[in-house]
Amino acid sequence: MAYTLPRMEKCCCISLRTGSLIVGYVSIVISSLFTGAVSWSLYKVVTYVSEVKPNPEHTAEEIAKVALGVYISHAYLLLVLLYYFFISLLLVIGVHMNKTKYMRYYFKAGLFLLALALALVVVTTIFLGLLATIPLLKWSLTLFFCLIVVRSTYLQMEEQNKPRVYEMQTLYITPQAPLMA
Repeated sequence: MAYTLPRMEKCCCISLRTGSLIVGYVSIVISSLFTGAVSWSLYKVVTYVSEVKPNPEHTAEEIAKVALGVYISHAYLLLVLLYYFFISLLLVIGVHMNKTKYMRYYFKAGLFLLALALALVVVTTIFLGLLATIPLLKWSLTLFFCLIVVRSTYLQMEEQNKPRVYEMQTLYITPQAPLMA
């Protein structure tokens, strides 16, 4: 049984097109900021691991094992954020140029991104714990809402771009019998 997504008429009291543009621009900014923050965090982990002194409480193998989990989580998160950045560019270009093809590509790529985000939740839960997954779950729900807005915009743009259907009127007048008086 197929489940269809709901269709919105407005995005928080603004038009769907404006809402999709806001989604696109905010996504570009957020993915850029988070890419920088994750890169900085990864740099700090690498410098900590390379400069760590032997500690009687934790062996070097334990630190290396934890660091490997952090490296994997950060690398996967960077991949997801870069993918998010590029598909957000596709969304902004598609809405500005009124290209439904780009919107359709964004929607399909966004569904794939949602699957990646849910996989990221699982990876983060395994390597970093349950508390670190709460922001990722919020992001996944926000991403789902944004996909609904973009899909609604795509459907609305597609309906506007459809050629109008005209009914054929009878071109020939059928002859009527003369009236006899």
